[in-house]
Amino acid sequence: MTLKWIADHFNSIQIFIVIAVVIFAMVSFRDRSRSSQFRVREADRADLDRIKSGPSIADAKLKNAGPRPPPLHLPGIRLEGEPHEILGIAADATEAQVMKAYKDAIKQYHPDRIQGQAQDQMKFYQDASAKLNDAKESMLKKLRA
Repeated sequence: MTLKWIADHFNSIQIFIVIAVVIFAMVSFRDRSRSSQFRVREADRADLDRIKSGPSIADAKLKNAGPRPPPLHLPGIRLEGEPHEILGIAADATEAQVMKAYKDAIKQYHPDRIQGQAQDQMKFYQDASAKLNDAKESMLKKLRA
């Protein structure tokens, strides 16, 4: 292409660029709220029909089962048992796995996380962090021995 051809077709090139920009703007800034982004797969339609049809046999069994027992431990940490059970890892875990499990647990159960709350919660979090520290130390001592 030479400059002469561009100069001869300058108006056509300008019109083409304007049309391209307008189409791009229409596609980019269209209102997406009118069209649903949720699509139901055919494999899920049977489940949806079953759910809409009413209560199932499992629901009836749950109603007739009587009162449920209370959960074993609400906060979600086990404070008794072997060190690997407290940290929630396998007995033959590596040092890296021990440290990762300890860091994840102490982030959740460190007493500084609940400053200014009830004393019983503070006592639980102090006990939990002490148990986590003891479990980590005993696992690391066993690995390094």
